[in-house]
Amino acid sequence: MTQALDISERVAYREEQRIPAATQARTATSTGKLEMFVVTFGIAFAIIYTLFERWNWPLFTYHPAVNRFDLFRVVGIPEDGPPMFWYGWLVLSAIAATPVAAVATALPRQSLQRATVFFCVLAALWPIFYAAGLYTDEVATFNAPFLRSVWASGVPALAGAIAAAWLVSAERAERLWTSWLMIMPIGGLIILGYSLLDFFER
Repeated sequence: MTQALDISERVAYREEQRIPAATQARTATSTGKLEMFVVTFGIAFAIIYTLFERWNWPLFTYHPAVNRFDLFRVVGIPEDGPPMFWYGWLVLSAIAATPVAAVATALPRQSLQRATVFFCVLAALWPIFYAAGLYTDEVATFNAPFLRSVWASGVPALAGAIAAAWLVSAERAERLWTSWLMIMPIGGLIILGYSLLDFFER
C-alpha cells in the first residue's frame, strides 16, 4: 500500500514537472517568433523606406499649410505650400515591412538564412550593375540608353542573387546570417543619408 502511494506521488510529481516544461517551451517558441518578427520588421522597414524615398512613392501626401491629405504623390498648387511626403513613406514602408516580417517568422530557419543570402547579394549587385551600366553608356561609342535603366541592371543582379543563394552551403549561410542582417539596414540608411545630403547642406 505504501509502495503504491509512493509510486502515485512520484507519477504526480513528474506530471507537475512536465506541464511547466511544456509551457516554458511554448513561451520560448512564441518569444523567438516575436523576436524574429520585430528584428525582420526593423531591417525590412529601413531598406523599404530607403527605396520608397528614392523612388518618391508615398502612400499619401500631406499639405500642412492647408491641413489636407491626398492619396499617393500629389505636388499640389504653389498656394498650398510645400507638400510633405515623409508621412506617406513611413506608413507605406510599415505596411510593406509587415508581410515581409510575417513570412520570415513562418519560414524555417534554414530557408530564412538562404533568403537572407539572396536579398543581401541582390542589394549589393544591383547598384554595382547600375553603376557599371552608367559608366558603359558614357564611354561607349554606340548609343545604349537602356543601360541607364535601373530595371535593366536588376536582371543580372537577380541572376547573381539566385546563383549565390543556390550555391552557398547551409553552414556558411548560417555563419554569415547575423552579420549580414546588421549590414543591410546600415547600408540602406547610408544610401538614404547620402540622398538627403542636399537638405543638410542648405
